[in-house]
Amino acid sequence: MHTLQNPTKMDSIIYYNSIGESYESLYLREQENKIQFILSKIKVKDSDRLLDAGAGTGILESMLPKNEITAIEPSDMANMIVKKGFKNVSVVKKRIQDFVSDRKFDIVFCITVLQDIEETDRKSTIKKLFDLTAENGRLIISVLKSSNIDLSSLNPVESGYIENDRYFIFFNNVKAF
Repeated sequence: MHTLQNPTKMDSIIYYNSIGESYESLYLREQENKIQFILSKIKVKDSDRLLDAGAGTGILESMLPKNEITAIEPSDMANMIVKKGFKNVSVVKKRIQDFVSDRKFDIVFCITVLQDIEETDRKSTIKKLFDLTAENGRLIISVLKSSNIDLSSLNPVESGYIENDRYFIFFNNVKAF
């Protein structure tokens, strides 16, 4: 039987399914602060098509009501996004590793997700995120500081720290892979 004390040592979908109903009471303010900070670093036009890889309960989606957003969330929290009734959001209940799209997105967000992906799948997941980002689009990745994941070798245009995360902003004009 899995315990809920360390989500990195168990399947993250099981963990997020178990805390889904209380996720926003636990993390809403922290996630909103991270997202607002990141949005202050990039310019989001209403016409930008967005991908939110690891959308959780749809916090980013509630902050960007004018954008067309594809929200990928493998846990049951995907159902919570659907229940919020966003007209501009398509919800895909899959892991990012299993998501397939012919579309490219102007901005791809991957906020506090990579540390939940097995280390053996991380490089291919990052490559997929770059592949889903339109040419001259932006990819924003944040990871828990405690994960010690460092994406500096991929030449972000900016990186730093916010809340409990380290963030990286990439412009997809030069492929990292």
